[in-house]
Amino acid sequence: MPTPLPNRLSEADVSSIIGMAWQDDTPFEAIALQFGLREGEVIALMREQLKTRSFRVWRMRVRGRVAKHQNKQHTRQLQEHQASLPAASPGWLQTTETDTPAALPCTVSAASLR
Repeated sequence: MPTPLPNRLSEADVSSIIGMAWQDDTPFEAIALQFGLREGEVIALMREQLKTRSFRVWRMRVRGRVAKHQNKQHTRQLQEHQASLPAASPGWLQTTETDTPAALPCTVSAASLR
């Protein structure tokens, strides 16, 4: 039998948290924002509310999953983006304040505007 819920969570809240925790695209940070539970508290809640086998299956799905952690997800997306950039010489992306853009040839003249 599941252990009693904390006073601040209703059964509907617990059901919502469990549903969000099972979703692959819902990070722990979203649960924290909505319900005020940190990742460890969500894990403890899942352990209390799920059957042992269901909890183990859930933990195996979540453990190390990038999508469940916004910070890891952002870092991974940044790394993938950087890997997709064309290869360039060292310092390709580095600029300094003294760098000035090259002047482009102007093809507009007073005569072409008339």
